[in-house]
This record gives sequence, C-alpha cells and structure tokens, in this order.
Amino acid sequence: MEAETQVSFPQAALGTKINVPTLNGEAKLKIPSGTQSGTVFRLKGKGVKHLRGWGSGDQFVNIVINTPNNLSKKQKKLLKELEKELKKD
Repeated sequence: MEAETQVSFPQAALGTKINVPTLNGEAKLKIPSGTQSGTVFRLKGKGVKHLRGWGSGDQFVNIVINTPNNLSKKQKKLLKELEKELKKD
C-alpha cells in the first residue's frame, strides 16, 4: 500500500516528524533533513493484513515537497538570501 504525503520545503530541508494516516490510525514518521521530493519511506507492518497468515504488510509513504505559489516580498527576499548562501558552499 502506498500513500502520498506533502511536506513543506522547510520541513524537508530541516527535518521533522509528521503523523501519517494508516489503516489502523496514525503513525509517526521521521523525515530526515535533506529529504527530496519522491523519497519513499516504509512503515513496517502498517499496511494491509496478510490473507494467509498473521501480521500485516508494509505501507509505503511517498514524500512530495509542497512548493508555495504566492510568495510575499519578504519571503522572496529571504529565499534569494538563502540561494546566495547555498551558492557559497
């Protein structure tokens, strides 16, 4: 089973913990700093129950970075400053 979850650019860049819906409620998922869009994480045992046997399968979570559409002047300025700093490294 695969689910898609959106995180913000700061969350992906800095790292965070998010709650992800599963078949049995929510589960915590740690997003490491530097996570890229399209990264898939596995939640072991949080998927569909096995038909013949005990236990459950895994749930996969596809991370999508949410890029904002309308930035304020201040936000644009901050992103330009960040871009300059990243080019220095």
